[in-house]
Amino acid sequence: MTMPIQFDTAQYVKTLLDAGIPRQQADAHADALRLALSQPVANDSDLAIHRAELHAMFAEHEAKMIRLFDERLSAKLRPIYIWLGILTVMQAITMTKLFL
Repeated sequence: MTMPIQFDTAQYVKTLLDAGIPRQQADAHADALRLALSQPVANDSDLAIHRAELHAMFAEHEAKMIRLFDERLSAKLRPIYIWLGILTVMQAITMTKLFL
């Protein structure tokens, strides 16, 4: 799945020493770089898995938000629908009395 990068600390220390860096600093740099490079690195399949997980999570949250929006909207519109029904019945009664 993930593999750390191989690193030759002895060669790195030698390169630093040849460049004039003191031994203690060269060793510290080599240890720090070895530690940083020993951490696993994500590859394409790891990224694809995480991408699929994120897409699934976003789709789930989107469906949840749409459902909540629909529930709240229909709850707010319910009284309007009731009043429209009442007004329609009243209009029908009025029209019936006028034309019959």
